Amino acid sequence: MQLKKGDQAELTVEKIIFGGKRMAKYGDVVVFLDEGMVGDVVLVEFSGFKKKFYEARVVEVVRPSEKRVEPACKHFEKCGGCQLQYMSYDDQLKLKEGFVRDCFERIGGFEGTNILPIIANEKEYYYRNKMEFSFGYDEAMNFTLGLHVPGRRFDILDVEECFLESEVAVDILRATREVMKKLGWEPFKYSDGTGFLKALYIREGERTGERLVNLVTSQFLPENFDEGLEEFIEIMKGFGGDITSLYWTEVISKRGERKRRIENLLFGKPFLTENMVVTDESGEAHKLSFDILPQAFFQVNTMQAEVLYGETLKAARVKKSDFVMDLFCGTGTIGLFMAKFVDKVVGVELNEESVKSARENALKNGIENIEFVVGDAKRVAAEVSGHPEVIIVDPPRAGLAPELVEIINDFSPARVVYVSCNPATLARDCREFLKYGYKVNYVQPVDMFPQTYHVENVVLIEKVGA
Repeated sequence: MQLKKGDQAELTVEKIIFGGKRMAKYGDVVVFLDEGMVGDVVLVEFSGFKKKFYEARVVEVVRPSEKRVEPACKHFEKCGGCQLQYMSYDDQLKLKEGFVRDCFERIGGFEGTNILPIIANEKEYYYRNKMEFSFGYDEAMNFTLGLHVPGRRFDILDVEECFLESEVAVDILRATREVMKKLGWEPFKYSDGTGFLKALYIREGERTGERLVNLVTSQFLPENFDEGLEEFIEIMKGFGGDITSLYWTEVISKRGERKRRIENLLFGKPFLTENMVVTDESGEAHKLSFDILPQAFFQVNTMQAEVLYGETLKAARVKKSDFVMDLFCGTGTIGLFMAKFVDKVVGVELNEESVKSARENALKNGIENIEFVVGDAKRVAAEVSGHPEVIIVDPPRAGLAPELVEIINDFSPARVVYVSCNPATLARDCREFLKYGYKVNYVQPVDMFPQTYHVENVVLIEKVGA
């Protein structure tokens, strides 16, 4: 009998693939599922039929896998923040290491790549230093403040607990929800461009204990805005030293004009200060202090970022006479740590706010042998003079454009250190480097995000014969 949409069947989940899809089989045909643990027997409903595979959604877990564990959070599987809470942490690490190996073999076409054992995170929970919570509505159009429902673009789940950021952050979330509902302020509707409340950002300094809260809204101010904002400020002040900075960011969006953000400091410091400590191969610890503005990029897991940067320093194998170019440098964290060990660093970043933070952080830490340039990595890199011995790249999830790989090759650096949050585009780009006489020495996975399928990697790419 030929299957049609809505037909159901019992299948066994065989594999979890990078990106979160699950794989089962219906006869000899691969079926991609939206959820499930390896070993689960699930009742599925077929939703799509392609030439080489089917798609289905899980209706019910008929027989759970023996490896399933009880999720810590009551919102798990209703919320898009975590995907792997039903797996033990050891199993999560094996899964992520497998993701990396699979991407290098299947997408990159590599054989026998030196993939090192994944570096675990010391914290399984409460490890994030930043969360973005969205204002919105649930399916019944009730006011909500929380995280997106998986697969539903506009539905927001009211988050009452969260195990990713600190417990104080959840208290701030609850207090904000209560006051906004009391004030009657409406969430912004992206479907028709009306409403006021957009998001609540909470940043935390893991090593400093500082906390920056940022309320983001549209330009459509409610009638009771002035008195409502005062009430919100007083409630946030009630957290005492737990909140060191409070911002209100107004997003001005008009047809035919570039979107603008107006940041209003309501009380406290204009930035959040965080310290980071990176240990070099000799065991010496190097501390830097960073002032982070509301819109600036900063790694969201401070402690594991220190491990990631230590691995980057190790892979770079720099010496005092080296010139290092740091592409997609963000707030300059990697380059600033690298500067102590080399002659010169040039960091390139498109985000102006991040570069502003990077320059200020260089001054704050007394680092003079580093320069930061605002602009597109391809354009700026092509204009840089000199011969960098090492080039560091830490691109967005989309990875590197082939033209940028070519530009990097034009410099002919002895080593490229590729830091990546996406093993699929990483493997693709590493393959591109082979065309120019480079080889992949090793891949070091680092788990920055327990309970999710995300995994960071540090890859040492070397010029053959250099």
